Amino acid sequence: MNAAYRQITVFLFSILALNAYAEGKAPARVGFLAWDAGSCRSEAFISGLRDLGYVEGKNIVVECHHAGGRYEGLVPAAAEAARRKPDVIVAITHTYAEAAKRATRDIPIVMIVGGDPVAAGLVANLARPGGNITGVGHFSPELNAKRLELLRSVAPHIKRVAALSFHEGPNNPSRMDDLFVRESETAARALGLELRIVEVRGPDDLDRAFAEIAGARADALDILPNRLFAAEAQRIADLAMWQRLPAIHWYKPFPAMGGLMAYGVDYDAVHRRAAVYVDKILKGAKPGDLPIEQPPRFELTINLKAAHELGLKVSQPLLLRADKVIE
Repeated sequence: MNAAYRQITVFLFSILALNAYAEGKAPARVGFLAWDAGSCRSEAFISGLRDLGYVEGKNIVVECHHAGGRYEGLVPAAAEAARRKPDVIVAITHTYAEAAKRATRDIPIVMIVGGDPVAAGLVANLARPGGNITGVGHFSPELNAKRLELLRSVAPHIKRVAALSFHEGPNNPSRMDDLFVRESETAARALGLELRIVEVRGPDDLDRAFAEIAGARADALDILPNRLFAAEAQRIADLAMWQRLPAIHWYKPFPAMGGLMAYGVDYDAVHRRAAVYVDKILKGAKPGDLPIEQPPRFELTINLKAAHELGLKVSQPLLLRADKVIE
């Protein structure tokens, strides 16, 4: 986070705080960790706060601390958030939660993570997380298996699947990405599929990764969860279609960008649930006593036009199961 952004943030907070002070009560303060300036605001999270009676600038202030679009910027952003001593820090991916945990053991942290937060070392257990972290975790290992099953149901001929996996490097180690790989490898073996892990080190590495996929003669593509692959979903959709690869993503907008399928959580819903956790903590609950919550359902989106372009036939039962079909 650069000095100019910090100065603007502090100035805006000061104005809002003065307004609240004039009304006789200081607002609650939430530190929101984001990837870049463009992702500093989650409308679903703010809407969830509003539903609970919070009004920005009156009884709550959400301060954004972003990484400047660089993984190496996450730890400094989390440290800056902790230095500001908000009432709660919201971390919307496991990588942000890991950075926030490194920054503070005292300030409550509400996380929204994929994967198993226990296996990742974020919390002690799901029912009673302990420490200063709680939140929503869409961590069912069946999700990775389900995506592979869905790929094969649409493209029954596939034998070799490439899986895009982000490699964070030595400066930003993440056990969650390794967990996704292990879960997918286990699922592929159970389905009789050969899985080729293709590591991506950043946005500029995608062309090389797809050249590797072409060289491996992959029949299909599975995109493992990571926020980079959400940010680059349009490029991934374009590259997959150019190579005529049936592809499934965890990111809901992927089919609308031209990709074949997406299967995952409703992120607006989980962001609204994060607001509920913030509310509970602001009212005195200890994060370590609040169980980690899972989403009640997952959503399937299918791009029928993409399927036709790939020469694939989507069965009627699968179309009936889909939450959204793009024609």
